[in-house]
Amino acid sequence: MPEAIDTNSEAVGTTRVFYELHTYHGSYWMCAKTTLDRDEAESGARNAQADKVGFGARVALCTEYADYDHVSRTILSRTLWRDGAVDVSAPLIMPVPGGDGICRTVADLRSDRARETMAAALQRYLDDNRLTPLELLHSDANALRLNDAGTTLQGALQKVAIAQVQGTDVPVQRRFKDLLALGDQVLAELRADAKRVPVKACVPGSYGAQCAALEAKHPDAAAYHILRALSLYLAEAPKGWIGKLDALGHLVEERLPARHVMPLDAILSEIANASTVTNDLTGPNPADRLTHIRSLLDLHAGRYEAPANRASDGIRALNWLIREGRCPRTRSTIERRVIRELTNIAPLKAERALWNQAQTLHLLMELFKETPPLAHDIEMLETLEQRALRLINPESVAEAIGQCKLPSEKVRTLVRIVDLMPYVASKAKMTEFVRAAWSPDDLVREGGGKDRPAALPILVGMHRDIAGAEMDPDTQAKLLTDLDATMLDIVRIDVLNAPNRTFMDRILQLMKLCAASPLPEGKARACAVDAVGRAVNSPEFLDPFLKRFKAEAERKQALLSLRSLLKSSGLAGR
Repeated sequence: MPEAIDTNSEAVGTTRVFYELHTYHGSYWMCAKTTLDRDEAESGARNAQADKVGFGARVALCTEYADYDHVSRTILSRTLWRDGAVDVSAPLIMPVPGGDGICRTVADLRSDRARETMAAALQRYLDDNRLTPLELLHSDANALRLNDAGTTLQGALQKVAIAQVQGTDVPVQRRFKDLLALGDQVLAELRADAKRVPVKACVPGSYGAQCAALEAKHPDAAAYHILRALSLYLAEAPKGWIGKLDALGHLVEERLPARHVMPLDAILSEIANASTVTNDLTGPNPADRLTHIRSLLDLHAGRYEAPANRASDGIRALNWLIREGRCPRTRSTIERRVIRELTNIAPLKAERALWNQAQTLHLLMELFKETPPLAHDIEMLETLEQRALRLINPESVAEAIGQCKLPSEKVRTLVRIVDLMPYVASKAKMTEFVRAAWSPDDLVREGGGKDRPAALPILVGMHRDIAGAEMDPDTQAKLLTDLDATMLDIVRIDVLNAPNRTFMDRILQLMKLCAASPLPEGKARACAVDAVGRAVNSPEFLDPFLKRFKAEAERKQALLSLRSLLKSSGLAGR
């Protein structure tokens, strides 16, 4: 068994790489195995499928960031053996003793899973006030404001209580009262700490020193008090998510240890998860879903640019921190958020036409390739693929080629859409429409009518488009073979054996046709090369050609022109 890959640096702290096997159970994923051997995890997934454990299985590459108390996961493979889509928001449940996800203590309420539940239950309130769950749980002022909201808090707790007692004998009202009491306990502790253990708001330029001082004073609860100081600091930040991002960036210092970056990363990740953050990231004017996703990807890559007139040193510092890989929790959150955005059935752009949507998907695929974690996550890729498959249907294809009057325009449009489609399944589905529209004879009639050789430019251009497209290799080979066979017939029958024309005129016509549209590699080109190669060295061609010119100077010039034509035709022997 390979050893765990452990690294340790002051920048990101201690990390550990391993693999997990997850099984799907309808509303959640369960971690069934942790191993250092990928083959063992893959074998476990196959066994789970054979034994029909749950509804599906997946294997994840995991990187644990000890100083951040976070594990990032890239899904390497996924198999489902029950019909139905997987809810992208389905949580991952870890096999922790007593870990049923129900909050019983204040510490439980501040856990990752509880904060995610809180973010969903209080989404409207948190969005309207531009608050994160961490700020709510570490500020007596924020907690008191929510408590005074009355029905807002009670409604959220009621929803959580209903969800938590499903499948149990616990009455909803009892669970609701327990949650209400727990909320009161949080508020009481925060108000008591504000008096008994006061902290000052963070100050740009001395954040690291303040963290060190709080660690020395409260070694067992430093993170809690640092988050209290951050909550006080953010309460004075300009309103809006951009204002908070900028404020967090102003606290960044080059040599902050990982444990001090962790609170910044935690709040930043909750901002990235807020439902309204993409509206703020893209500016005051309405933006389409593609622009929202691009803003998230830019934040993930550390290249985000704030809307006009909002750029600042804080945003630039935050970009640097993310780009250096020092915000793993934020990146993980953005990756899951992008999947949710792609799963939404709303169009990515206002232009709903298949061509426009295909271009959008292709752009996203290229952006994913520039962001390795996204490019390797099978759930990300499958989500993009499923979106592409939903776009392709007879109606959308008919609309895409509705304005095309010529057969070549229809085929070329369809081939280009195939090329734009992101992955194998969507390309294969789109290729079916290419095959249905495919007719080399129609292309010949379009390009030449009765003068079949005049169709060579269209056939050569179509060959180039199909050869350059990313599509099913078997279909691509068949289309190219059909084109090559059609061009071979034209070269052999309509040019080299054209009636009522001399041998010299046939060869010259072939050279001129190929000079205008060089033939691709294949049987047609081989036939043309062979015919021209034999002709230019035979008296049957050269004698009548030279007899056209009386003066020696004219003949020399004609030979130079012939050589130039031969070279440009691409038919010169090698």
